[in-house]
Amino acid sequence: MSSSNPFSLSDNLFYAALKRFFSLSPNCLFLAKQENHEFIYFNEHFSKLFPATIDFDTSIEFSHLFSIVHNDDKHLLEKLLYSSVDPNTMNPDGENIRFFCDSEVSKVFNIRCTILQDVLTEKLIMGILTDVTDLLWFEQQQKKNDKTFRELSFITSHELRHEYAKIQSIIQMLDYSVLSEVERNEMLAASKQSIQIINSTIFKINHKLSFNQKDGYFDFYKRDNQYKTIILIDDDSLTNLINKRFIQMISPSVKVIVFTDIAAAASFLKNMKPSLDVLILLDVNFPFSSGWEFLAQYHQFQIQSKVIVLSSSIDTFDRDKARKYPMVIDYITKPLSLEMVKEILQA
Repeated sequence: MSSSNPFSLSDNLFYAALKRFFSLSPNCLFLAKQENHEFIYFNEHFSKLFPATIDFDTSIEFSHLFSIVHNDDKHLLEKLLYSSVDPNTMNPDGENIRFFCDSEVSKVFNIRCTILQDVLTEKLIMGILTDVTDLLWFEQQQKKNDKTFRELSFITSHELRHEYAKIQSIIQMLDYSVLSEVERNEMLAASKQSIQIINSTIFKINHKLSFNQKDGYFDFYKRDNQYKTIILIDDDSLTNLINKRFIQMISPSVKVIVFTDIAAAASFLKNMKPSLDVLILLDVNFPFSSGWEFLAQYHQFQIQSKVIVLSSSIDTFDRDKARKYPMVIDYITKPLSLEMVKEILQA
């Protein structure tokens, strides 16, 4: 090591300085031998990515990191660790890759790698992992809020104002006795229609202000899928009927399976084979058994399909709770609308 040591330090002092430098960083840092497929040096933050049951002495095999990466992102990690890692061809901003750590909670890390040139005859890769989970969520949330405010501005300036002006004009006209009975009835009918539109608009505003929309956090994780089967799990038979009709209206070829009992749904799913073309819409508010318990036991099922949580709650605690489950790709506040179904099936 001393022959490649530019500081004329002993090996022990050099490693001590490297260890000190690594320990000061709030990010995950590593040195890796590409030929051996192992991380030969890393800081404590990097080792904490892995389950506590794994005991690392002096190195960590690449396979351990691949075991906690999201399946859809493994190709990105392969590109970083197994390619030439040429700074001229790699993305200078790094790659955002999802990992399941801390009891399978999904986190997003930005990973940047580079080759250490002229250090050793062996090819060494140096990498840094920065947790950007909250940053991405806030960025997506900000975009969603900006869009919501623009929509609210349009609704108030066009829809509400337009109907208000129409009713005001009708009231002024009704003060004149020159109106015929037919004209008066037409204006009354028009005012009733405007009142209905205003009521609908108020509902629309409340809908947006209660955040009854898809969460930006979940949007980041959603991948386009052509679902062939949708499983509805809800104790309300009428809700199941309406949602089933919505799905059939948007995509008649999709098979819809309905369960009003969580135990029956769990028994059915245990016998299903793994499939990516199956989507589960789960109501978490059951009277005797919890949809949250269903999600906690979801790892027992072979199917491992994506899940969309349906809930009447707009509590951010419930939304945060849903984020902890890697199979959950969306959280939608009831009721499920035709537009929402269209976005789910035609995304």
